[in-house]
Amino acid sequence: MSEASNSRDGAVVVLPSPENDKPAVLIIGGLGYIGRYLALYIHENELASEVRLVDKVLPQLAWLAPEFAEACSPDKFMQADATREQSLPKIFTPAKAAEYTYVFNCGGETRFSQDDSVYAARSVALSLTLARECARRCTPAFVEFSTGMVYKPPSSSTISSGGCTETANLKPWLKLAKHKLAAEEGLEKIRKDSEKQGGKEELRYTVLRLAHVWGEYDNGFLARCLCLARVYQEKGEEMKWLYGRELRINTVHVTDVASAAWAAALYIAGTPSTNPELSAPSGRIFNIVDRGDTSQVHLAAIIHDIFNIPTGFQNSLISTFAKFNLESVVDDVNEEMLQPWADLLSEKGIKRQGPIGPYMEKELLRDYDLCLNGGKAVKVLGWKAQNAKMDVEGVKRVVDSYKRQNWWP
Repeated sequence: MSEASNSRDGAVVVLPSPENDKPAVLIIGGLGYIGRYLALYIHENELASEVRLVDKVLPQLAWLAPEFAEACSPDKFMQADATREQSLPKIFTPAKAAEYTYVFNCGGETRFSQDDSVYAARSVALSLTLARECARRCTPAFVEFSTGMVYKPPSSSTISSGGCTETANLKPWLKLAKHKLAAEEGLEKIRKDSEKQGGKEELRYTVLRLAHVWGEYDNGFLARCLCLARVYQEKGEEMKWLYGRELRINTVHVTDVASAAWAAALYIAGTPSTNPELSAPSGRIFNIVDRGDTSQVHLAAIIHDIFNIPTGFQNSLISTFAKFNLESVVDDVNEEMLQPWADLLSEKGIKRQGPIGPYMEKELLRDYDLCLNGGKAVKVLGWKAQNAKMDVEGVKRVVDSYKRQNWWP
């Protein structure tokens, strides 16, 4: 058997090595959306000697589809709260290996519009607790997932030149993003502090700043859009977007996030700490985005093709009003959409609503471009998105996945 390495064309490349030399892998938040796909990627490509998935949620309550049964099997699962330091010895003790080789933090609060205290406790505290433990154990690779929403919204010239690079100005425009950035800064502080321990501690970390993640069983940004489209289809009405047609909502498929995470772990584990590229925090950060430069008009066209409904954009007057009255606008949309969605579920005989729905969060309706430049990940990690862009066929597969799980009316 063999251990996977990064490649120059996005495919999995293998390097000869004994079976027992494969890395032992720990995934925190292993039953979350990214965590389960990362586990599936590792399982299907036989990349690890052992895998442990840690989550506060039991598998029976995690809405796992059948294809994750082996990758997320009960023998790999541990229910634990990784923010509790007393849980760390149990979490970080592998079944077979001496130590975990790669630790992936897919955990943390993913809901929008939460109180700052929620993000501080569930996201920032989690990241820093794990980082300190990885530093103490000198874990070869700690991979942290962040968001591209930490960047200052880009100018038109930045967009035309390919989007925000990893050294772009930072100005988080969501509360979730603000705390993701706080976690990133905390990791760098822990790394610098560990350097003062005379080789007794070392934090070898990397950060992936993600575009909007989508894929089969999606329950985030795209799911809301699709559920809204289904209600508009039922009502026979036009679905209109706020703000401009060219507003960037860059995307990346969840399976490509999984392959990028593995490539990043290989890179940080195999790169000497003395490498000048790792001396600045930005050297450890990678934007993960597809090549489609997804915009609102792109998604609107996909919705039109799948649901056969007219789509368009509100005029500038309405968009300006919405920008300054987001709370009331969102309340009106939810009031208009939630009951028809519930009626559709009832008519379909769906008694237990799945993890998707048209409920809209105020923070999701910001007039800010999410436009990322992914060139560094391609050049340094040898990573390449296999799903080059969001397209009609890909989104149809998402809807089909909802139907298989009996989530879709």
